[in-house]
Amino acid sequence: MRLLGFYAVVLGFAIGIAYASIFSFAWPVLAFLLLLPTFFAIGFLVTRKAVYLIAILAACAISAGGVRTVLVPTALPPVFAPLIEESVELEGTIVAQPDARETSSRLTIEVEKEGERTRIIASAPVHRKYRVGDRVQVSGKLSLPEPFATDGGRTFAYDKFLAKDGVFAVMSPAHVEIIGKSSSSVLAVFRVLQSGRDTFMVAVARTMPEPESALAAGLIVGGKQGLGEELLDAFTVAGLIHIVVLSGYNVTIVAEAVLRSLSFLPRKIALATACSTIGLFVLAAGAGAAATRAGAMALLGLIARSTGRIYKVMHALFLTLFGMLLWNPLLLMHDPGFQFSFVATLGLIVLCPHMEKLLIWVRVTFVREIAALTFAAQIGVLPILLFQTGNLSLVSFVVNIMVLPVIPLAMGCAALASFVALVLPAFADAFVTAAGLPAYALLSYVILSARTAASLPLASVVIPAFPFWLVVAAYGCLGLLVWRLEKKI
Repeated sequence: MRLLGFYAVVLGFAIGIAYASIFSFAWPVLAFLLLLPTFFAIGFLVTRKAVYLIAILAACAISAGGVRTVLVPTALPPVFAPLIEESVELEGTIVAQPDARETSSRLTIEVEKEGERTRIIASAPVHRKYRVGDRVQVSGKLSLPEPFATDGGRTFAYDKFLAKDGVFAVMSPAHVEIIGKSSSSVLAVFRVLQSGRDTFMVAVARTMPEPESALAAGLIVGGKQGLGEELLDAFTVAGLIHIVVLSGYNVTIVAEAVLRSLSFLPRKIALATACSTIGLFVLAAGAGAAATRAGAMALLGLIARSTGRIYKVMHALFLTLFGMLLWNPLLLMHDPGFQFSFVATLGLIVLCPHMEKLLIWVRVTFVREIAALTFAAQIGVLPILLFQTGNLSLVSFVVNIMVLPVIPLAMGCAALASFVALVLPAFADAFVTAAGLPAYALLSYVILSARTAASLPLASVVIPAFPFWLVVAAYGCLGLLVWRLEKKI
């Protein structure tokens, strides 16, 4: 009864957010939802059936989710509206880690005007170094972000994607001058983390050439800088793009490898070490919202796998979902990364044990576990991935099985080589490069695998756009399948 009530609240809250995000959550709708508990209460008093209590909780949660969504700002503050499509000069603070691309750096800047604050994305020249907490003067033409067309007749709601982070305007190109440093202690912490990340990336670049060094940095601290469009396309077609972004799936794979490699230690020590690895990943990536989310999801998936307490961890997963949506309800419908992390983690928790039983014929334990993890996560993500992107990689599973077993070793070798470059800076470049040779060889294998797989005929296909109810139906069928498998145990 308590568990049903818990899931009724979490799912009801999510339904309320989804409805308010797609449709107008008008006050008549809210009034109707608030009247429902009264009728359900009468039904409970007459019949004494617990289902009416569950319905009361669900109706209240739906109302709360809708109200919480309505209260979130989703448009540019009125004081900034006259500046749109005008050349302006504003002062503000960089509040997120700069996103360095091939031709520009995307800066998230919080600006203020007449007591109102908002955030903008400014595209600045890539050659200039910017840090979190920099006070800057930014000038250029201010515009509203707009949706754009993607594959298969889809449209990506770029404006809503940025709005979830409180960003309502863009400036591209922008001239950005550093005029000082913020006194915020929170931003000071992120500034230190960015400095550590940048130092590590410089050390990686010293140990091996591009694009292997860029891939090493992407694996360890997240990010696709330096890989280039051609290689990024190859990773996307091959279904390997998840290894170069800090996803819950990627972090789980690495933490799982650490856990297995320390199996000779007491279980609690091995698990604590693996959990610490996840924490280091989050810190290395700058401890931003996306990194923290990926770390939280990975931590839950790892605990479920290592302790066997699947249902308790699944409850924790839904509690985490509730907390994240309470903090920022716009994540649910407008953040594909959040959606992918949640369903991939859910897939790892509930499907992985069954996948391992199906793959019992694979004699090498580590390979079997990697295959089970890959299969479970990809099945979990597939419906929402096809809905969002339409890109179906037909070589993804095979390539992941070929590549994922070497990823932890490649990361370990790259980290070790970078450590040598950091603590022994006086050594000749030849020595540092020699230290990076093992990582270079492994990363070259990963890149070769991605390019070879992407070059195959029909390596991927684009599925035309389809309605969201098919996604709901697909997950309903998956849920029914898991329920039937659990009944057989």
